[in-house]
Amino acid sequence: MFEIGKLDLTPETRRELPGSFVELSGGVTHYELQGDIDGRNVVLIHGNAAPYVTWDNTVGDLCDAGFRVLRYDVFGHGFSDRPRLRTYTTELYNTQLIELLDHLDIPYPILVVGTSQGGSIGACFASHYPGKVEKLALLSPFFDDFEGSGGTFATLVKTPLVGEVAFQLVPDAKISDLSERLASADKRAILEPQAAEQLRFRGKRRAILANWRGDGLTDATSCYEGVKAHGIPTLLTWGTRDKLITGDSMGRLRDLLPDIEYHEVDGASHLAHYEFPERINPILIQFLE
Repeated sequence: MFEIGKLDLTPETRRELPGSFVELSGGVTHYELQGDIDGRNVVLIHGNAAPYVTWDNTVGDLCDAGFRVLRYDVFGHGFSDRPRLRTYTTELYNTQLIELLDHLDIPYPILVVGTSQGGSIGACFASHYPGKVEKLALLSPFFDDFEGSGGTFATLVKTPLVGEVAFQLVPDAKISDLSERLASADKRAILEPQAAEQLRFRGKRRAILANWRGDGLTDATSCYEGVKAHGIPTLLTWGTRDKLITGDSMGRLRDLLPDIEYHEVDGASHLAHYEFPERINPILIQFLE
């Protein structure tokens, strides 16, 4: 019932949207490429909570530091297509990124930065294509568990038919609510309306279900083991007020990757890079340089 009156993502509706679009094998991908064409290439991968606008407070500083920056909407998010698949898999996300990079003629190796689920997507990409990734930066990444992953609602949405019915009971305002991910009310007032824009278009609920039912939000330990095996330099940041990714989970990740560069950001929530860019961006730039 929440799909009534919504628009389809078509060439016509996309003409009024920011950024650029390209047709890939899995569907249309929304992206933005900025910075010095001769700069080292950084790819920003957002998480499950918000699309590529979550990097609004990151892109400028990276470009000013001389990097060429690509951010894009992962399938099912933002203004990229919502493929009609029952499950969204790591293979889907890997293929989307490799095809996007090839389309844009971006040379390898690249520098990958991922937040939340974007961290596990980045780790899986690096594990599958180690020669293509020079460094990996993980900002409060999904690793092996997150708050609510084993709860009743999470179990329900993964159940055929039951999940579809359950999601019909969740209003758009709840889907776009970032209060559990962003502590700053001022920053939420900016990001939430931007993130809610994706809900003007049909298929977002179906895409959320497909993501939950795929392997993108299951234990990603094997991907991080691949990062370790290939010796990819890795940065980890985590905020002490993160309500989604636990300190215990990050502790297990640090045990798995003992050489990881770790920064704990006191008072920061899950989207620390958006909330405190003045603290995260210098750490990120120093690591990537």
